[in-house]
Amino acid sequence: MGDTNRGARLIGGKVAVIIALLVCVVSGVVIYLMLAPKGPEVEPSDYPGSRYARDDAGQVWFLIPGDGYQPVEGADADTFEPVPGETGRGYVYSGLGRDRDHFYALGQRVPGVAPDSVRYLEAHYYLAGDKVYYGTTLLDGADPGTFRVFKNDGVFWNDYAHDDQRLYYQGRWISGADIPSLSRVGVEAPTLAQGHYLRDARRVYYRGRVVEGARPARFTLVEVWGEPRNILYDTHYGYDGQRYFLGDQALPGRVSDTDQALVPGGLKVLVADKSVGWHFLFYQGDTFYYHQPFTNELKTLCRRDSSAPIEVLGRGLYRDDRHVYYAWAARDYKKGRYFRGLRGWYSGLEVVPGADPDDVQLIGKHDYRMLGKTVSGDLYQSNGQRFFNPADGDRAALWGVDESDEVQPLARGHECEAYTRNPDWVGIPVFARNTLVFLAVLLLIIKGGGRFLRRVEMLKN
Repeated sequence: MGDTNRGARLIGGKVAVIIALLVCVVSGVVIYLMLAPKGPEVEPSDYPGSRYARDDAGQVWFLIPGDGYQPVEGADADTFEPVPGETGRGYVYSGLGRDRDHFYALGQRVPGVAPDSVRYLEAHYYLAGDKVYYGTTLLDGADPGTFRVFKNDGVFWNDYAHDDQRLYYQGRWISGADIPSLSRVGVEAPTLAQGHYLRDARRVYYRGRVVEGARPARFTLVEVWGEPRNILYDTHYGYDGQRYFLGDQALPGRVSDTDQALVPGGLKVLVADKSVGWHFLFYQGDTFYYHQPFTNELKTLCRRDSSAPIEVLGRGLYRDDRHVYYAWAARDYKKGRYFRGLRGWYSGLEVVPGADPDDVQLIGKHDYRMLGKTVSGDLYQSNGQRFFNPADGDRAALWGVDESDEVQPLARGHECEAYTRNPDWVGIPVFARNTLVFLAVLLLIIKGGGRFLRRVEMLKN
């Protein structure tokens, strides 16, 4: 029986090596094709900050992320210049350019647009004579006399624009918008998500889509802390006083895999901090819930032995009339012999062992060495024990402090935790991954060396 198992393991190991070799060969070819020059060497500093460049042969190029430099067909290098996109806030990338006879957007010639007729607005919107464009797209019916980019946010990118009759998102017309009543949605604090939302008297919009059922007068964006601070769409949560929304989708009114219906307006956010809780955690009554963002499901996390209101003490630190709780997060990072990578994320709540909710005292600010760096935060005391609540960082919102004034992780029962599998997880064999890294570095060195030698040859000539 032992020999049989050993033989199976040997066969499995050989299969894994063969798969790894095949992955390496195919991936090596793909990496080479990705890194191989797609045209003559160009000098981006010719047109700084514009993605346009030219080479010594008189060809103009436009940099498309992921595809490299692509030729701008027909452009006259002697008279070509980027349209600067000055919006009153300094230089802003526009993707526009012109030469003596033609106008270009995102590296493509725009027919019928006189190069001197363009006035750039913002976010790829521009006026050209009596027409309005978004990139290379003509916005039919848009009125240039009243057209403007909506000032949804004074710092970040603004994708909404309108005239007196129509609303657009990234150049796409949104039918039925009430232009006179357009306004920003409410925010708990400034956030990158603001530029994706807009409202009028009847509806809320997210990335150009109607947020069905949302009440615009009450709609407010939820402030999300920790990485990625609303850069990713799975952190764009809003609330209209009755329901929560992720993007343009309402969170379900029933708990997944149960017949339990939630009371409208009764669900409350507990954790909205990606560094101490990858999931959004909610509570209603005596039950904690978590939201699965990829499937838009609301699931039971665990129950508590109280229905009393929950008080926020600090970042990821809470109490009710029975317990003190802290939030924690963890990454499911696979470190195996054959496979490695991020497989998913955990979030959880733990009762602070030995803490008395009626005897929690804030001692003051304190700095501790944690995980190789100095971290600031609040020092608490309860029932003769000290606890540290860091102001930033991930993993856990609360740590114990021992008699030698060293922070220590608190014990976890793992009875109140959630898990989401990474949808992009692919088990790449370690051998294949290391070989790919080596090939990528080698090809970069070869490519860089070739460019250096060509530059030397140019200087000699």
